[in-house]
Amino acid sequence: MNVKLTASMEKYLMGIYLRGSEGKPIRTSELVEFFNVAQGTVTNTVRRLKKEGFVIHHPYKGVRLTGKGLKIAFNVAKKYEVLERFLTDVLEVEKVLARQLTIRIGHHIPDDVVVKIEKLLLKA
Repeated sequence: MNVKLTASMEKYLMGIYLRGSEGKPIRTSELVEFFNVAQGTVTNTVRRLKKEGFVIHHPYKGVRLTGKGLKIAFNVAKKYEVLERFLTDVLEVEKVLARQLTIRIGHHIPDDVVVKIEKLLLKA
C-alpha cells in the first residue's frame, strides 16, 4: 500500500532526520521547539507517522526514523537542497528567502522536475 505523503509528514520526517543523530531518538518536546507548534500537533503527526511505518516512537523516550522513514527524509533533504541551489545559483534569490520558499513549495515540485533541475545545475 502506497501512502500519500503530506507536506506536514515530509516536514516532520525531515525535522527528525535533521535533529536526530546516529539513529538516536529525539524527544517530542524537541520537535515542539523545532517546529514551534503545540505538543498536540507533534503527538498527532508522530502517531500518524508511526502508523504508516515511518517512525518508531516510545513515549517518554523519543522518536526515531525507520529505514522507510530515513529513505524518505534523505530524499526530501536532497530535493530541498537541489531546489534551494536552483533558487540561489540560477535565479539569484537571497539565501534566506530561497530556504523559506523551498520549504513552502518543495513538497509540490514533482521528483522528475527536481531531477531535471539537478541536471541543469550540473551543466552550469
